[in-house]
Amino acid sequence: MKRHIYILITSIVLSGAVSCTDFLERAPGDNMTKEELFSNIQTAEQYLNNAYCYLPDFQTNTEDLTGRYKLGDATDEGGFQQASGYPQSPFDINFGSWNPSQMPMKRNWKDYYACIRRCNNFIENYDLIPEDLSTGGKSNRKERLLGEAYGLRGYFYFLLFKQWGGVPIITSVLDPGNVESLKGIKRATAEETLQQVLDDMDEAIKYLPVKHDDANFGRFTSLVATVVKSQVKLYWASKYWNRDNDLGRWDEAKEAAREALNMAEKNGHILSLKYSDLFNKAGNEPEVIWAKNAEHMECYWWDFYAMPLGYGAFNVDGPIQELVDDFEMKATGKVPVLGYNADNTQIIDETSGYDPKNPWAGRDDRFYSCILYHGAELQGRQIDVSATGKDNINIGSIIRTNYFTNKYLDQNHNLTTNVSWTYRRFAIMRTAELYLNYAEAANEVDGATSLVYELVNTIRRRAGQPELPAGLSQEQMRDKIRQERRIELCFENHRFWDVRRWMIAEEIDNGPVHRVTIDAEGNISYPVFQNRVFNPDRHYLFPIPQIEIDKNNALEQNPGWN
Repeated sequence: MKRHIYILITSIVLSGAVSCTDFLERAPGDNMTKEELFSNIQTAEQYLNNAYCYLPDFQTNTEDLTGRYKLGDATDEGGFQQASGYPQSPFDINFGSWNPSQMPMKRNWKDYYACIRRCNNFIENYDLIPEDLSTGGKSNRKERLLGEAYGLRGYFYFLLFKQWGGVPIITSVLDPGNVESLKGIKRATAEETLQQVLDDMDEAIKYLPVKHDDANFGRFTSLVATVVKSQVKLYWASKYWNRDNDLGRWDEAKEAAREALNMAEKNGHILSLKYSDLFNKAGNEPEVIWAKNAEHMECYWWDFYAMPLGYGAFNVDGPIQELVDDFEMKATGKVPVLGYNADNTQIIDETSGYDPKNPWAGRDDRFYSCILYHGAELQGRQIDVSATGKDNINIGSIIRTNYFTNKYLDQNHNLTTNVSWTYRRFAIMRTAELYLNYAEAANEVDGATSLVYELVNTIRRRAGQPELPAGLSQEQMRDKIRQERRIELCFENHRFWDVRRWMIAEEIDNGPVHRVTIDAEGNISYPVFQNRVFNPDRHYLFPIPQIEIDKNNALEQNPGWN
């Protein structure tokens, strides 16, 4: 879908839910005037709706890192192998082959600011919008839309922050076609940028309901705004932004996380009974607080790149062996594989109950919900990635991990006939994250208290995993919480940002990562898939796109990218 920074008129599909499939666009020469646009609440709403389209895609057929290929492929969740015709992929990040002129996700700067401009325009012209006459002026629709505008603006600033740190704060409508008007605009500090997010969330909360009916699920709510505030404070307390470990920041993060969790549960967003229900159902699970409504192509591309090759897919990415290794054994609650020797043989915890001849048996139930592996059942047969197997298809020189993503997969999708193009809700926020946010902040403030144990164990009990061992130190609990986030939230666009705010990317995204191979006799080995590069002097933040610096030389480039 071609995206414009000028005014677009869009329509809502899926019974009023915010979706970006089949959005209608007016030609540039058919733009509406400000008076035409905002004199009708329906067209004003449609104008604002377009901003939802720029929420990060989980999977689409575009060049964006947050789109076509899962963000996890650029960290220790997944592995992407470069293929001809697919530029600016996770491959570029994994190998350090990117710069201010050529980089993944550089379009996000333009797209997010286009959405911010859209929100600014709505806010500036709010007084022109009439009340909802369809209800005799008794609805709060107009105010709700104002709250959404503030919420979306703040959220896009948060997305910009995670990628670039401090960015220019623009709260009025500028003409993007007038390059001169953009000159001299400097970056705000990281703290100022996050304060803008918090301020926008506070404004959003004034006007928004706590939740919507199902027809409007996916729209911003006061609960979403409250969760964003807690995420902001968690980021600000984390090591990358808090080098002196100011415990006051952690205390603020703790209280914000507590408030968000309490608000979520009070309004019915409790943990789903089964982990798998969150990803394999089209309906609205109570645990999901905010989601990207997707249908048709986004769901198709997810399945097309996630399914094994023998099912009609074209798979160039998949979970890496290190993620598989980190799923605990169900009986013992222990991580079975601790690393690799120089000859790529596994370093095994002999007390874990792990059987190297049957490596995928007896694992955390979440493993089977998230990952498809050699021998797993799918559509009436076993996946076979052995040397002669149906799913070990070599296309060109593409080397694959030989694992496939099961989370959010429509297992009944017939890729050959395109049958069963299903609607799915990809979770942006869910209650389990709030448990772990609260646990992380509380542990940093108070250590491994009974509260922290209960928060983490609640997540583990839902998964059927043993409770954490007693007597953990603060540092040990920190490692357990990070491990739990890694497993519980995998492939949900958390890990990439987590390892950066924790400042551990230089450890886990630097060096060899592995895949699995099975020869014709069934022997299993774990060769190196990629040797990755992460430079701590430059890679924690993205470079500001060179095209933006060329337009405005007042923009200061991020460290290490000059």
